Amino acid sequence: SWKKFTAYQSAPTVLTYPTLPDDITYLRLFLGLAYGISLGMRESNNDGSLKGAMGILFGLNVITFLPIMYMSFFLNAVTDSYKYLNFAGVQNGLAFMMIVWTFFFTMLNEDVESELNSVVIKTMVNAAVGGDDHMSTEGAEDFVPVEESEF
Repeated sequence: SWKKFTAYQSAPTVLTYPTLPDDITYLRLFLGLAYGISLGMRESNNDGSLKGAMGILFGLNVITFLPIMYMSFFLNAVTDSYKYLNFAGVQNGLAFMMIVWTFFFTMLNEDVESELNSVVIKTMVNAAVGGDDHMSTEGAEDFVPVEESEF
């Protein structure tokens, strides 16, 4: 399969290379992995290029169109003989990119994550004890739960 995937101008069809959609999906997963690592590292270094939605859109373009260009210009694949070849694995590659991006960004920003966790816990405790908006837990001993009625 690797030999067929790297054969220059081989013009594969569904009869000569039936596993091409699977191999293109693996290529898109690899691109999602590489681009997700790149985004996670860039955003954690406060690099101003490609943040947020722009990073996602550019990643979508990389994951979608690089394999299409590879199939058209390098393999010269007969895409009409395949069903849904051009977009096979795009969703998988994009989802994998997002997971890897989130993983690396979170791993490289543990201090921000712990700060977020503490704020969320304080907010939840404050909401549970009926405190004020300043996130204090004073007056928790005066909290009387509302009795449930049948209505």
